[in-house]
Amino acid sequence: MSRNRKIFYFPGKKLQKLHMETEDLWRVSAEEGWQKSPVSPMEVLRLFDRLSLKEGFELVAYVFRSGLRGRGVVWAVPEGHFPEIRECERLDSAGTPRPKSAVSPSMVLDGDGSPESYIQASLFLREMEEFGALWDELEWGLHEIIDGVPEGYGIPEGVDPRPKVILEERPVTEFLTVQLLERRIYRHFDVFEGYSPAVQVDERV
Repeated sequence: MSRNRKIFYFPGKKLQKLHMETEDLWRVSAEEGWQKSPVSPMEVLRLFDRLSLKEGFELVAYVFRSGLRGRGVVWAVPEGHFPEIRECERLDSAGTPRPKSAVSPSMVLDGDGSPESYIQASLFLREMEEFGALWDELEWGLHEIIDGVPEGYGIPEGVDPRPKVILEERPVTEFLTVQLLERRIYRHFDVFEGYSPAVQVDERV
C-alpha cells in the first residue's frame, strides 16, 4: 500500500439526496422530437458545489421526447455557443445532435481538488450521461446510493459498502448502489486523470 494513500468516506444519504435533486431538476415536460433542453445542465452543475468548468466553456443539452419516452445529450461548448438543432450534425439513426466544436463534459470538468470534488465528479458525470432520460431510457436514475447493506441483500466478503475517495497517484472513487427494479447491488468505480475518468466501471456485485 502506498505510504501516501489516504481514504475519505462520505455519507450515502447525502450523495443520494444530491442524486435525487439532480434528477428532479431536469425531469420536466418538453415538446415532441429533438429540441433544446428547457433546463440547462449548468443549473445541475450549480448543485455540485466542489465542481466547475474550465474557463471559456459551458454545458448545453438537447432532449428528445416521444410520448412518455425521452432521452437527451449534453455537450461542452465554447461559452455563448448553443446552436439550433438544424445547425447540428446528427450522430446516429436516432438523430442525436452535436454542435460543431462540442466535446464531452468530462473533458472540461474541473474542481477544487478536495476529496469530495472527486465523488461529486463521479455522480455528476453519470447524471450528464442520463440527462433527459425518461421511461425505458432510464438506468442510472433507477439506482439508489447506499452506505450499508440493506436487509435481504448481500455483498462479497471484503467489500466495504461506504462511499469513498482514495487519494494516491490518481484519485479513485468507489460506491455502491441498489438498482431498484433488478433489486441487485452495483459497484461503481472510477479512476481519474484530472476530473476525467480514465477508468469507469459499473458492475454487479
